[in-house]
Amino acid sequence: MSSNGFTNEYYDAAWAEIAKEVSVQEEARINETIVLIPEDCSSILDVGCGDGRITNRLVKKFNHVCGLDTSEEGLKHVESEKVLGNLDCLQFTDKSFDLILCCEVLEHLPYQIYEKALKEIERVSKKYIIISVPNNQDRNLSSVRCPYCNCSFDASRHVRSFDSRKLEGLFNDFKPIIIKPCVLSKSYPTEIYKITKFLEPIIKTPYPVIALCPQCGYSGLVIGKSRSGEPAATDGIFIKTLRHMARIIPKKRLGIWLIGVYERK
Repeated sequence: MSSNGFTNEYYDAAWAEIAKEVSVQEEARINETIVLIPEDCSSILDVGCGDGRITNRLVKKFNHVCGLDTSEEGLKHVESEKVLGNLDCLQFTDKSFDLILCCEVLEHLPYQIYEKALKEIERVSKKYIIISVPNNQDRNLSSVRCPYCNCSFDASRHVRSFDSRKLEGLFNDFKPIIIKPCVLSKSYPTEIYKITKFLEPIIKTPYPVIALCPQCGYSGLVIGKSRSGEPAATDGIFIKTLRHMARIIPKKRLGIWLIGVYERK
């Protein structure tokens, strides 16, 4: 939602590649989000709507649906009213929409605009806000290292983490009425991910295709190839052995995302 650090050009390139690609887990998250929309909503603004993967499903169900994003490429796929704009400066009057949707956005916002964005969401919402974010993400474990400048960062461009407690105190003028984990999935204990992270120099995990270094701008966004044009690395014997060993490790069910529903006080 901001060109600061992560360029709009990169988001345009990313949406051009992944538009309409929805995983089974993401499909479940979208459906769970839509079910939580209160019945007395007739107008909805989806901020950070991307390619409209949620927005487009709401058009026939509600009187007024609008999607807002900074990416022109993403907005090409939005089938409702759409606005090119920034979340920290919404071009709408106070209480313009019954509901503001903000799904998988807050974790991306740079600190300069994060607080402004929360205030703007509150200002434009008349009745409700629905937020979804990754659930208790350990960003130390999800970080990658740029092969060009050696900067360590989150490949999905996440700059903050959330848990239930943080969601409860997110807004001043809205109270939480639902805070719940979303899309339960089997996950390895945290210790396993820490071991895997420690072994990364041995495993030599390829630079993620979606990764964009916030320091130097190095990007892996070349379909099917690395930045240098060489084919993406394949799993070696060591990593295959680890995968086989992992099958015997018991997993626990955790929510991949958190969803918060808020009502104006």
